[in-house]
This record gives sequence, structure tokens and C-alpha cells, in this order.
Amino acid sequence: MISEAQTSMMNYTPHYNSNEEKEERPSLSFSFSAEEKPASVPELMSKVRYSLQRILNSRFGDWEKKRIDEKHQRLNFACPYCGDSHADSRKKRGNLYYGNSMYYKCYNCGKYRSVDSFLKDFDESLNPEEIVLAREMEKRETSSSISIDPSILLDQVGLATHAVERSEIEALHGLVPVVGTPMENYLKKRMQTRMELFSWSEAEQQLYIFHLIPGTSKVLGYQIRNFKKQPKYLTFYLSKIYESMDREVTPEVLEIDEISTIFGILEINISQPITVLEGPLDSFLIKNAVATCSTNVEVPIEFSTLRYMYDYDKAGKEAALAKAQQGKPVFLWKKLLSALCILDPIKKMDLTDLLVYCKRKNLKFPRLGEYFSKDKYDIYDL
Repeated sequence: MISEAQTSMMNYTPHYNSNEEKEERPSLSFSFSAEEKPASVPELMSKVRYSLQRILNSRFGDWEKKRIDEKHQRLNFACPYCGDSHADSRKKRGNLYYGNSMYYKCYNCGKYRSVDSFLKDFDESLNPEEIVLAREMEKRETSSSISIDPSILLDQVGLATHAVERSEIEALHGLVPVVGTPMENYLKKRMQTRMELFSWSEAEQQLYIFHLIPGTSKVLGYQIRNFKKQPKYLTFYLSKIYESMDREVTPEVLEIDEISTIFGILEINISQPITVLEGPLDSFLIKNAVATCSTNVEVPIEFSTLRYMYDYDKAGKEAALAKAQQGKPVFLWKKLLSALCILDPIKKMDLTDLLVYCKRKNLKFPRLGEYFSKDKYDIYDL
């Protein structure tokens, strides 16, 4: 944990004007002689924050985008990789954690980096002693960002304690049930039957897709489908929901973050094959499936039964190829399309598209399990 004295040292933020940004930065090297001590955590964080401010100043023109917010054991700012929201400069989904561990994570594009790699990506750097200290801190992050304790899935009462009541989100955003709205027909055309998982904003033309704790109205996370503005999809982790409601983001909330937008993860049977898809709507259509909302996001719990059915598009093919090279079972789209006599190339297809196509053509829906393979020689059928 970082003390108040340490935290106060982090509150230093360099101020720039248009001319100062181009000036040579002062030396903040923490190299040491045999008689001196290595850089301390607050010294490291002062250096990291200084470098981070330089990155944001260089990356963004908007003042709000350049601003760093202090949160509980993390720095919150607009992601310099994806640019974060292009519609709302106040959205900040980049996070640099420095509590019991140290790493960077964006909850928009899914980018995960060690701190020294994050800085290096933007031509900033730490000296060797600082890198050693940063990596020592990173080692404490043994599992919470990539793999977390699966027992968290069993404590649904505990999860509900920190989840947000659906009615509060609906009241905040003026949402209504989809039944009786144009969205009901939209969803039915996409083979959706569980209308209780959705709400609709008529004013914003947004469909809310909720990740609910089973049997409750408690929300862990949600995805928004935009119909009149970009980006097309917005994904809200639990911590982001808290921030939108001006609630304090506690360590318990951050612990849940990693599963908060893994739709379906609380309903799976781990002894059976678990199909990993991109979109929540796809995951609602088959049993024992989860959706990660992005090819950049991993299922944060290590299951030996995971198999991957990414969308049949450029990003999906690249993600599937990476999984195949790791020896993971992936879905062979080309093999399926050939079996259904669907001519390739096609622009895009996902599980919903496949179901709709089979229904429209009066085709028997294929047994998906027959089209997964981890044989390296099958990668040409991805």
C-alpha cells in the first residue's frame, strides 16, 4: 500500500504551455552510487506521472484529454493507444495501477502493458534501477489482470453486494424495457428471446445489453449498441459504472472488473466446452458460452475447456490465428462455409448472422462442435 506521504508526492503535475512542451525536460534520473539507495516507490511514481503527462500532452490537443485524474491506487486518463472516446473528451478509460501491483490497462481497447513497456511505446523510458523496481511491483500482479481466482464465480452473493441495481442505471439514463419498442422486433430478428437482458434509450437511440447476476436485477457491466452515433459499441466495466454514478471505486470493485463484462461467465459449466465469442448477443444464442466484447480481451480465468469462435472478419481471423498458434481450439469458418455452400469471400459473419442465414434458407443448423480444431494444419480453414 502507498502511504499518504507517498501519495502526496504523486500529486505533482507539471504545467505546460505551448512553448514549454517543446523545452528539454529536466533530468529526473534516479541512478545511484554505491552509497545511495535505489529509487523509492514515490520517486518512481513521480517519474512515471511526469512521463505520462508528457505522453498525453503530445498525444492530445484537447485540455480535458490531457488531464490525469487521481483515483484509488490508480491514475485514470484518456487512453493514448486508442484515443478513447472521440465523442466525449471526458471519458477516461486508461488506467495505470500502482497499488499492490503496477501495470497499465485500457477498458476501451483492452490494451494491457507493463509500465516500462507502456512508457517505451511512447518514447519515454525509465532508467535500469527504476525498471527493476517497476517489474518487482508488476510481479505482485500475479493473476488479477490476466487470470483471477475462479472462486470469485461461486460467491454470487458477494458479487451482488458490489453490483449496481438495474433500476438505478435505467433511471439515470432514461431507459425503458424493449418490449413494445422497435428494438423488440430488431432483437427478435436476431433470434433473441431473453428480452429481460435489454433496455432502450429512445432519446439517445441506444440499446443497453446487461450482464446480470443470474436470478437478480443486479448489473455487473453492460454494453451499449449505438444506432445514430459512433463508436458503434461502448462497453462499461463495473468501475466505469461506478464512476458514471459518482461512486467511489473500491478495491473490491476493481477485483470484479475483470469479469464484469465477460457475459455469461456466471452461468457456465466448466466441465463442458466453453465457447468464447466476441458479442454478447451471440453468446445468448448457445449454451455454455461467454462473450468478451472484444478480441483484445481475454477470459480472465484459466479454464482448460475454452474454445474460440471469433467473428469471421479481419480482426477475428487474426485473433483466431493467434489462439491456434498457442494450441487453442478455434472455429474453422471456411470449413463451415464450404459445408453450407456459402461462397467465400464474404465481408463478415458472426454466430447471429449464421443462425439467421440458416433460418432464412431453411437449412439445418450445423453442429458447431464439429468445426473446432487445434490442429496447426487446419489454420487455412480459419
